[in-house]
Amino acid sequence: MESRNMVIETYSKISDLVMELSSLNSLSQIEDSIHSIISKLIPIKEEYFLKPDENKYIEINNKNISEEIKDLAAWAAKSLKISVFPLDSGENALILPFSKSQKLMLVYICKTNIDEISNEVMLFLNIMSFLTAAIIENLQLYEEILKTNEVIEKNRDFLNQILNSMISGLAVFDQKYKKIFFNSNFEKFEKDYGNTLLEYIKNELINLEVVGEKLTKEFEIKNHFLSIDFLKTKDKNYLVIISDITGTKELERLKKIDQMKTEFLSTVSHELRTPLAAIKAYSESIVDSLEILDTETLKDFMETILNEADHLQNLLDEILDFSRLEMKTINIKKENFSINELIEEIYVANKNKAEINGVKLYKVLPKENIIVNLDRTRVKQILSNLIDNAIKYSDKRKDLKFIKITVKDEKDIVLILVEDNGIGIAKEHHDKIFEKFYRVDSSLTYEISGTGIGLSVVKELVEIQGGKIWLKSVEGKGTRFYIEFKKG
Repeated sequence: MESRNMVIETYSKISDLVMELSSLNSLSQIEDSIHSIISKLIPIKEEYFLKPDENKYIEINNKNISEEIKDLAAWAAKSLKISVFPLDSGENALILPFSKSQKLMLVYICKTNIDEISNEVMLFLNIMSFLTAAIIENLQLYEEILKTNEVIEKNRDFLNQILNSMISGLAVFDQKYKKIFFNSNFEKFEKDYGNTLLEYIKNELINLEVVGEKLTKEFEIKNHFLSIDFLKTKDKNYLVIISDITGTKELERLKKIDQMKTEFLSTVSHELRTPLAAIKAYSESIVDSLEILDTETLKDFMETILNEADHLQNLLDEILDFSRLEMKTINIKKENFSINELIEEIYVANKNKAEINGVKLYKVLPKENIIVNLDRTRVKQILSNLIDNAIKYSDKRKDLKFIKITVKDEKDIVLILVEDNGIGIAKEHHDKIFEKFYRVDSSLTYEISGTGIGLSVVKELVEIQGGKIWLKSVEGKGTRFYIEFKKG
């Protein structure tokens, strides 16, 4: 797990690096970016940016450089390797050359107190060196292209090769929002996403007139995430750069899942400790005071222990079911049974619990007895879970609180509704409510216990039997869950 996290973190860093470097458009920005990136990896005491000029090296920021630093720069020009060298002062120097096709573009040297670089950091620095050198070369080419039309003509093919080798799609639009130039990757984006993408670009270019000189947007289309930069050029045209950041989004999703798993383990630990603590406390009270306890008090203590043990059993069953579903090892034993009788059984089992919590439980059943071929135990588990949730999330601010179970006979289909007038679920949570570990956090739910896997288990148990489940809910008014099963 630790190795996997390290790989994910490394790819995340590389993705962030590509995103940061892709937006650079001047040598000063490149310097700032190099400083920012290196300072996150190692401590920097002093740094130099050396540009080769024939047989000598010019410090870009006009810093005085010692002969020792000049010698290191000369060595870097020959070797083109990233290295750490000890200095006469007792410190160490990180040497980072930026070269393209054996041509040195820039040498970065910094003084630091580290004497060794990890393989992970070395890989990161090599990628950074390669990408930055390409950007420096592109910037130099752009500067030359902008100087004269003659240079533009001579280097047109070469420029196209560079632009077509870019990961990003690039296009220039005129003031009427028509393309006047685009690279092969932009053409690929256009082919994949068609007029929907072009219309989006046109609308955002119109917005750019209001916003200013630059605009960056994220656009989701066909399950892909695109990062699009819109820039206004000096000649009043528009530059559009498109990057596919779906991979980055996936890494973010995986990180979020890992975080949710960590929170889940913490929640489960807390949920297990609570009933165990109660069982232990009441048991100790019985042992210590058995001789003086009257029968009624002893009965109350034993009922509390039994209730907490049941709660603990339910938690463990939920976790075990979740584990079996994840490993695809859960057993489904279908049999013919009466759904009417099962609802009656569930109603009787939950009626007292609902009333203790001030909730009225209702049932609406058809007159005809409905026979289905499903796993009776699992259907009971599904409905009991939904009723338990409805009780837990009842709205304490309302005088009248209810839960209603309705069964509808629709030819070959049986439809079961579990409805309540509880706190409800905000619309933005509807698509995520069945996700693993997902919990709705609000001022009305933070005190309610739960592991965050109950509804994901419910959904899996419904679908594994060929059923469907969905919901309709209005925050503050209540929730209605729909479960649909084929009878046969």
